[in-house]
Amino acid sequence: MRLGLRDRIEAAIGGLDGWCTVEKGVRLTELIEEANADLSVELGVFAGRSAIAMAIGHQIVGKGHVVAVDAWDIAAALDGANDPKNDEWWAQIDMEAVYHRVVRAVDRLGLAPHCRIVRDYTERAAALLADGSVAILHQDSNHSEKVSVAEIELWTPKLRPGGLWVMDDSNWPTMQRARALLMERGFAVIEDHGSWQVCRKT
Repeated sequence: MRLGLRDRIEAAIGGLDGWCTVEKGVRLTELIEEANADLSVELGVFAGRSAIAMAIGHQIVGKGHVVAVDAWDIAAALDGANDPKNDEWWAQIDMEAVYHRVVRAVDRLGLAPHCRIVRDYTERAAALLADGSVAILHQDSNHSEKVSVAEIELWTPKLRPGGLWVMDDSNWPTMQRARALLMERGFAVIEDHGSWQVCRKT
């Protein structure tokens, strides 16, 4: 792991809420660099940790941006069948406040040219991008089977050949149908980090 990059990512996201580790943030940044990506996508932004890491990748490459998609809406977080404890937690979150903190963080870090925030449901936002246009997609939204499977169906055509699909919490029971569908769509796991995987479109 590049120490200078790790320090930069930690400084950028360390004070933000969310679950993306600094190590994962570094890897997301590296993936943007390695792909020389013009366009990446994050489904499920919440407090912005991983989206900011991806935007930093684009800033380092010197081009492109991440399309950061999140409704910041409790109904979106509760869609489908999820663990009751998760639903209870999400139902108490002030989504409006979280959204505004993300916008401020992106501006404060000088990443606005490399981060396009789309406040919408991930299913609707798929219509905004052309098929075959996306280099890397990070799936980290609602983990219900209903939503995760719908995202596979709608968003996999958006990836270019050789594009990468990063699935968060790939070990969750509710994500297993989506994982299987991703493999059926011609993706292969190239990195397994336990709780998240990187898959390449063949």
